[in-house]
Amino acid sequence: MSWINDTTYILLKKMLDVCALRHRVIANNIANVDTPGFKSRRVVFEEKLRSLLRRNIDGKKLKSLTPTIYVDTSQVMREDFNNVDIEKEMVRLSMNALRYDLYVQLLSGKLERIKEAIKGR
Repeated sequence: MSWINDTTYILLKKMLDVCALRHRVIANNIANVDTPGFKSRRVVFEEKLRSLLRRNIDGKKLKSLTPTIYVDTSQVMREDFNNVDIEKEMVRLSMNALRYDLYVQLLSGKLERIKEAIKGR
């Protein structure tokens, strides 16, 4: 099996893509904090991933797994019908950045091990 089709590699790459999407969605929420009627959005992915992991996973199934952007209509916080909570969004942004950094470190370590294997060490 080629390293490019390795399940761990595919998962880490997918998680980096999800974090990048999540960053854009959160940044959009923050940018629209004062837009009347704006509803915050969330990226849903980890629940789908958990469901897939409970079953037999392979790279093909993982590659086809895609995140969904969900519009949160469950609560209205203000009179202008905007439900963006800037404090929550800032926390989500920070947590997402930490996750992204973690996935980069894990992927970097994996690629370093592959490089060492190629060199024969």
